[in-house]
Amino acid sequence: MRYKIIITTLLITLILINPASAAEIENYYLQTSFFTHHYSDKDYQNNQQQLIGLERHYSNSDLDGIAYFKNTYEQPTIYLYAGTNYSLFSIGKTEITAKFTYGIVHGYDDEDGKYNTWMHEVTTFPGFVFSFGLRREPLRLDIIPFADAGIIITGGVEF
Repeated sequence: MRYKIIITTLLITLILINPASAAEIENYYLQTSFFTHHYSDKDYQNNQQQLIGLERHYSNSDLDGIAYFKNTYEQPTIYLYAGTNYSLFSIGKTEITAKFTYGIVHGYDDEDGKYNTWMHEVTTFPGFVFSFGLRREPLRLDIIPFADAGIIITGGVEF
């Protein structure tokens, strides 16, 4: 328990002291999930994440944000994160992008032993998310693989 508190405190500190705070805010990004697919077909898997997220994008390509979603086990989950947007190349007015975020995930509950994964045992843990996407201002679309379990397609609008 003590290590969990120390790790959580360190991660929150890293996010709050993120160098992005020195850059100007470029825009905000409101996103939701459109499609989720798990590679294995198990009865308990939730393919309706109901993700809603808000990101703050900075002029130096850094970002921070918060996302709420229902995890694979239909449990309310929050991801508090920081990261970087990468512009890979453009085709006309459409930009091909990549994004890497890191932060804290909270919301996995073992429900008195019902679920037996490391995520459910610790409840709060560090998270890392990598995605590829398309951006054509003000719209974005991202494909997010989640480990070896599946993919989520998200999209939204910058303002």
